[in-house]
Amino acid sequence: MASATLLLSPMVILELEYMFEIGRSLRTARDMQQKLKSDLGVSVCQIGFSSIIHAALDENWTRDPFDRIIVAHAKANNFSYLISADRLIQQHYPRAVW
Repeated sequence: MASATLLLSPMVILELEYMFEIGRSLRTARDMQQKLKSDLGVSVCQIGFSSIIHAALDENWTRDPFDRIIVAHAKANNFSYLISADRLIQQHYPRAVW
């Protein structure tokens, strides 16, 4: 069985906090990040922001800045798999899984 390092885009952390602020989540982004780290060993990806933004310039299929940067982050990280339930992301990023 293959194993992989689980990484979290900092943009996901910001999106989780927005969801908490508008009442779509019951836990803060910091709480969720800590839970992911302690339960699953998920750490924050350290790829440079300028590399991610450069990759995001090609993601013109969405106006959502979160989706655009999250997909670009996966691409900038050697076209990593991306776990997402978002159907639009799944349509535009072939390595999106759910």
